[in-house]
Amino acid sequence: MLKSDYLSSIWICFIKEEIFLIEIMSEGTDLNGNGQNGFNSNAKSFKIFIGYDSREDVAYEVCRYSILKRTSIPIEIFPIKQCELRQKGIYWRERGNLESTEFSFSRFLTPYLANYHGWAMFVDCDFLYLGDIKELFDLIDDKYAIMCVHHDYTPKEATKMDGAIQTVYPRKNWSSMVLYNCGHPKNLVLTPEVVNKETGAFLHRFQWLEDNEIGDLPFVWNFLVGHNAVVVGDPGTYPKAIHYTLGGPWFEKWKDCQFGDLWLNELKEYKKSVEKVDEVK
Repeated sequence: MLKSDYLSSIWICFIKEEIFLIEIMSEGTDLNGNGQNGFNSNAKSFKIFIGYDSREDVAYEVCRYSILKRTSIPIEIFPIKQCELRQKGIYWRERGNLESTEFSFSRFLTPYLANYHGWAMFVDCDFLYLGDIKELFDLIDDKYAIMCVHHDYTPKEATKMDGAIQTVYPRKNWSSMVLYNCGHPKNLVLTPEVVNKETGAFLHRFQWLEDNEIGDLPFVWNFLVGHNAVVVGDPGTYPKAIHYTLGGPWFEKWKDCQFGDLWLNELKEYKKSVEKVDEVK
């Protein structure tokens, strides 16, 4: 499917109506048995998979809301919930001590869950989107198997989020936001069997790919709080997607973190949108 195919859809007419945006553009977000690999999906929408952690439900909801609020193209958002994947027999590996989230490895099922078709995005739940996802979508280059921000990042802290152990490894944070060319021959290797048995090094370092198959994206689409910096007067450094990788303001310890006020404002807007939907119902 050509990228231009995504740009024509009656869903776009709902963009200006916030209530309908939440109700209509999020259809198909539950794992079920009707799709080839578990999800029902609209073929003309851009699929976005958000890692879901039961400890960070509010982070997922705000991330999802921030994407829906700003998108100008039709999208579908799917939470990657480990409990549902286990119930469907798609995910069965035991959780290791170094897995800081419930989606540490299940994220690599994205091409499988997208039926190995078209482009799809995976993103951690601790993101806040400030830019239109269309801008990111327009950067897609079909010559790559995946595209992500090539961070050079070595965390100084020993722990992150709610006391989770901080690990250091090559290509740290590359896998936190990835555009997958799901039908690329190299990505067909990402079957449930492989994702359930391969090492963290194999998966998080994209060792099933050659270096020239990994496209680079501007760092503003995975702006690491505490690492990346805004240069005053340089719009090219202004974040399009803020990544609270050490911990976000939904945790008491991180309520005053950089850009925390933006997330808290988004949370207020999200809660108001839910109230409006409830009033309509």
